[in-house]
Amino acid sequence: MDWLQNLAPTLVGLLGAAIGWFLKSRLEARRRDQEALRDERAKIYVDILMPFIRIFTDLSMSRQQEALKEVKSLEYRKLAFRLALVGDDEVVRAWNDLWGSMFRMEGDNAPSPVALLLGLGDVLLAIRRGLGIKKTTLSNKDMLRWMIKDIDTLKGVKQQHAAEAHGAAADAERSMSIPQTGKRDMIK
Repeated sequence: MDWLQNLAPTLVGLLGAAIGWFLKSRLEARRRDQEALRDERAKIYVDILMPFIRIFTDLSMSRQQEALKEVKSLEYRKLAFRLALVGDDEVVRAWNDLWGSMFRMEGDNAPSPVALLLGLGDVLLAIRRGLGIKKTTLSNKDMLRWMIKDIDTLKGVKQQHAAEAHGAAADAERSMSIPQTGKRDMIK
């Protein structure tokens, strides 16, 4: 019995070390998998945005036709499929919304070009968040500012900016106001 009391702390220590090693190896494997997935997502995001990058680099009609041809290609569709499979949820939703707007352009209820630009800004913002910058304070308009020098002069953007400013002011006012209880406090 005495030998068991001497051996028990050693066994408990070995068991604790084994459990610690197992948990550490699982966490490291999970971190490596997350890093690999983030790297794959980043590559897909850059590749899927390439036609848009080309359009903003050269606004000529021939460049737009090349980009349209690229978007209709089988390779691009495969890339979009990969995006749907491994992309961050918010990125996939923003991407689907952007393409839904583009598909509506063929019908009577076509969105404005500004709405499409802001949709692209939403995609860029979702990518930014999906790659790890969750608490960004940038807006979809901010994500486009480097590409479109006169973005603040576009009609739909002005309206959105005014609505955002009004919403922010209302939120600030609400957070600073004191709730009304219906009774007046007495000051003595």
